[in-house]
This record gives sequence, structure tokens and C-alpha cells, in this order.
Amino acid sequence: MATREEHYRKFGPLRAEAADLALLKYVNILRKEQGMPELTQQDFLDLIENHLSHLEPYPWMEDDGS
Repeated sequence: MATREEHYRKFGPLRAEAADLALLKYVNILRKEQGMPELTQQDFLDLIENHLSHLEPYPWMEDDGS
């Protein structure tokens, strides 16, 4: 089983985008069932950006390459 770091390094941004789009699809299905309006892709990206500001960077993200 891959660790979080290994998983996202291996699959990169396309994998993350695909997961976000799949999640948004299912969130909107549930919202529709509750009589709520759909979230747009921009709404969803804004929510993700808000959470990103609270996450600690991985050690390799801070590596200056030296």
C-alpha cells in the first residue's frame, strides 16, 4: 500500500484533478437529492484552495535542490 506522499508523487496533478472531478460529480448528485444547487467547478476549486492553506507541505516540497 502506497503512502500519501508516494501516491501523489507517482500520479501527480492529473490524478489529483481526476479525483477532484469525480468527487465534484458525486457531491453534486447528493446536493441535487437534497434540493441544493450544484457546485460549479470554480466553487469546488475555491473550497480546495481554502483547505490547502491549512496543510503542511511535504518535506520534498521545501527541498531547495542542494
